[in-house]
Amino acid sequence: MIDSTADTSKSGVNYDRLGRAVEDALIQDYIYVLHSTKRQIWSSFVRGVFAGVGSIIGATVGVALIVGLLELFGGAPVVGHFFTTVGNTIESRSDSTK
Repeated sequence: MIDSTADTSKSGVNYDRLGRAVEDALIQDYIYVLHSTKRQIWSSFVRGVFAGVGSIIGATVGVALIVGLLELFGGAPVVGHFFTTVGNTIESRSDSTK
């Protein structure tokens, strides 16, 4: 029968004990954050900054992929015509203000 209390590998690491130690450390860190409003605000701020930056990077990559696929397959006629018209309008107005 296998002894589950001595969960060691060839390296001699007891993964049960290691897992409990890591879990205890994470719980202590979480309690440490909960007891301070300043740390909660800072933690939320940092999490929000990283979520915002990640969203911007993700949206940029997504739009770049879509534009690349459209260019690969010949573009989108309706959208392409719209942006060409908008570009021409902007150019004509910028030329008339000089």
